[in-house]
Amino acid sequence: MVTRKDVAKSANVSITVVSRVMNNSGYVSSAKREAVLQAAEELKYRPNPVASSLRKGRTRQILFYRGNLSNIYHLELYRGMEDLAQEEGYIVFMAGDLHIDQIQGMMMDGIILAFQAFVYSEYVRYIQKYRLPYVIVGYGESMPKDMYSVSVNTGKGMKEILAYLQTKGHRRIAYAGEDILWTAEPRNAVFRDIMGRYYGKELNRYLLGSAKASKGNKAGDYYQIGEMAAEQFAERKLDATAVACFNDDVAVSFCRRARRLGYRIPKDISITGFDGLIMGEYFEPALTSLSLNAYEHGRACTRIILDMLEGKEPSHRHRIPTRLIERESVLVI
Repeated sequence: MVTRKDVAKSANVSITVVSRVMNNSGYVSSAKREAVLQAAEELKYRPNPVASSLRKGRTRQILFYRGNLSNIYHLELYRGMEDLAQEEGYIVFMAGDLHIDQIQGMMMDGIILAFQAFVYSEYVRYIQKYRLPYVIVGYGESMPKDMYSVSVNTGKGMKEILAYLQTKGHRRIAYAGEDILWTAEPRNAVFRDIMGRYYGKELNRYLLGSAKASKGNKAGDYYQIGEMAAEQFAERKLDATAVACFNDDVAVSFCRRARRLGYRIPKDISITGFDGLIMGEYFEPALTSLSLNAYEHGRACTRIILDMLEGKEPSHRHRIPTRLIERESVLVI
């Protein structure tokens, strides 16, 4: 392996001069700099990135830890993070289903945590212990005021979806999603609150697809949840004219299974998604969905981490707006 000592000998300079050139620090004459770079190229010398990171106290790496990575939405979120990071000379690496002990062994300058991972106290202790720059990816959940977060309000988004469906004449609306009895998830809580006032004691009949209610379905597998929701819709012979889905993955799989059960989309059942993914535009019929602006959400998270690393003090709360994308999966009745 070629070392800096070899480069110094070939360029006829000291090791200190080679280090200054490689680290781009300290004064080096243009002639010596050129000699070092030429020698490094001829010898095919490559600096050790781990050693360099240890010397500088900076890895230029940021971890995005989500836990569950089964949703396509998170790839768009990650793309926003990675694009901004690369513009600033950093990279973002994504990981899921890791124990805190594994994360502690990673080299990183900051961490972006999904709210679901953040709620576990062991992650909070890790952040505090190492004073690691962090930001929470939120969806409208309640968080301590001193926590840094970038949030999109899914509860407000669900209100927008329900209001939209009502303007199209839909009053009896079902909901298909993951863990729908968990009211801490803002969109779940809002649906239960608004439609609970309409259905009363009958509300639970119109809540479809909870992974906790199924056997053999892995929580977070949104395609299975959507299929199960369609089957429950048929089994219960629901009179709902529309189904609001937890996300676009659930909506797509619900439509696919519902068609096989004899339903026509949107003539028999209107469908709305949640995420606003590009795949919805190419689905048949094109999927009406609430966009969470995942790409901008991801960029905003990375921006906070980079600001902290540059010694700036960002505000603790950032909000990403939602927008309704109206396509073909909702019929006026």
